[in-house]
Amino acid sequence: MFIFSLITMLNSARSADVMSQSGYVRTLDDYFFNLAPLMGLFDAIFISMFLGTEYADGTMRNKLIVGHTRRHIYLTNFIVCFTASLCFIAAWLLGEIPGFFLIGPLEMGIPGFLVYLLVAAGFTAALSAIFTFVGTMADNKALTVVLTLTVWLGILLASSALYDRLCEPEMESGVMVTANGMEIRDPTPNPMYLSGTERTVCECLLDFLPTGQTLLMSDTAIEHPLRQILFSITITAGTTLAGFAAFRRKNIR
Repeated sequence: MFIFSLITMLNSARSADVMSQSGYVRTLDDYFFNLAPLMGLFDAIFISMFLGTEYADGTMRNKLIVGHTRRHIYLTNFIVCFTASLCFIAAWLLGEIPGFFLIGPLEMGIPGFLVYLLVAAGFTAALSAIFTFVGTMADNKALTVVLTLTVWLGILLASSALYDRLCEPEMESGVMVTANGMEIRDPTPNPMYLSGTERTVCECLLDFLPTGQTLLMSDTAIEHPLRQILFSITITAGTTLAGFAAFRRKNIR
């Protein structure tokens, strides 16, 4: 994660330098959080392989034999997965440090950066809770990896679809390409643009989904950090409670 982040930041710094020579000023904010959507992928891979190994090696069964409760086992698994996910975030941010010297400081300032860190910790906890639930319910290592990656990809695609609709402009461009060349017409309403209740609902759904939060963070477009953090706490708590109930009835082989 650190190496990947470092290489990405060095490429971003080179890109920012080229664009500045062309008259386009880019700041560190434009690049610093670009890897946020990939955090879910690293989390999914690690958590699925870790929990899949717990089942494959018989560790889960042995914990029950020596007297650990199922709730204790589930909770400790989540804590380990969440801690590892936070380590991925730390490695990601450490790899971004050269950007401060090559591009410049973050324009959002320390308060804005801390808010983004809290949002990142929130969606990381939510993703860890979801992947822990999936990994605990599937007791086959290969199946665990496939299911976890499928869940991550599914909610990422759903978030991308929502974000694409929300990014639709209210008016379509009046520039058209015809046989006679470029023609300029009056802008017309865009039928794909969402407004009113539909837009509010889609914005809430995008803030609710952890992968939606990662997309907004990558574009430094977070407008409701408190709402996103509360949504992440809700998902984490709800998924963990559901995991307690489901794991209590699961047959451990």
